Amino acid sequence: MIPLIVALGFTLSAVTTVAAPGKPDAKAIVGTWIFSSKYRPSRIIVFHADGSWGVRKFDERPEDIRGRRWSVEGNTLTLKYPSDHGFDTASYRVVSFTPRKFMTEIHGYESTYTRVPAATLNA
Repeated sequence: MIPLIVALGFTLSAVTTVAAPGKPDAKAIVGTWIFSSKYRPSRIIVFHADGSWGVRKFDERPEDIRGRRWSVEGNTLTLKYPSDHGFDTASYRVVSFTPRKFMTEIHGYESTYTRVPAATLNA
């Protein structure tokens, strides 16, 4: 019975570790991601190491950067983007983060970013 309890304890510990929200850093977020949300169309988001970010659709058109900037501090992803009145800035709470997927939330709306493997981009 004791080995079963110990095994169950390790299993619960592993599940808790995986489910706990991660804190992204700038290096971890750099790359290409598929953005999805119930409220906005899916698209490809590219976070560049220089702090710029771009967006593009699922076709051959180039990404649109036009002054977009990003930063991450703790559990907050801040995005600056073009709007009808110049530029807007929004801060998203990072709900969870792994190297392959992360989720953000702002005003009760959640969005998911799924990493696009580099091999997929070169194919």
